[in-house]
Amino acid sequence: MEALNEYEGMSVEECIKACTACYQECLSCLNHCLILGGVHSNVNHITTMLECAQICNSCSMMMQLKGKFSYELCQLCSRICDACEASCLTIGKEDSMMMRCADTCRRCADACRSMAH
Repeated sequence: MEALNEYEGMSVEECIKACTACYQECLSCLNHCLILGGVHSNVNHITTMLECAQICNSCSMMMQLKGKFSYELCQLCSRICDACEASCLTIGKEDSMMMRCADTCRRCADACRSMAH
């Protein structure tokens, strides 16, 4: 399998930026959720956000290395970002920070999907 170049009009650099933004947004939102408590601090939601932040950070690093396993990691990253988006939408539809996190996760998932084809 070849290293990633450019797929469906999305450059690797754009995907790296999307992954980095998602990593940062998930960490910010995670803090927000822990402060709010209640449903925001549900263990499944917090774990999903942590998984999303970690995979986005790892995916960004792997793409910067131009590694041959970036393809598979982008596939997994898109799935985890989808799960995080869904979790944020379920918990915080009236919360602007949760909506921003969900939107950032969706953009990252889309970017990673374009790399994984």
